[in-house]
Amino acid sequence: MRALIDGECPYCRALGRALKALDLRGTLRVEPLQEAQGVDREALLRELHVLDGERVHRGYRALLVLAGRLLLLWPLYPLLLAGLALGLGPRLYRALAERRPRA
Repeated sequence: MRALIDGECPYCRALGRALKALDLRGTLRVEPLQEAQGVDREALLRELHVLDGERVHRGYRALLVLAGRLLLLWPLYPLLLAGLALGLGPRLYRALAERRPRA
């Protein structure tokens, strides 16, 4: 599984470091989107992308996938699901993503 982050955004780099620290199994590769190939750069700059085989998860759903796969994030998974069901999670994600420093 690969998480593509903005390597020029301090918030994104911090998220990448945190994800690597939480990846006890060593199954997650965190890569700067600037080095990604075959994915629309503008889409990458708008939201987090998690690539899982042929599947691409974006934005809030990418966070759900990460919480479901990284053992230490499992306690957050039900909360993120509730945020999805209420529609609040994706809106909050978009608001934060729009305010982050851009590359």
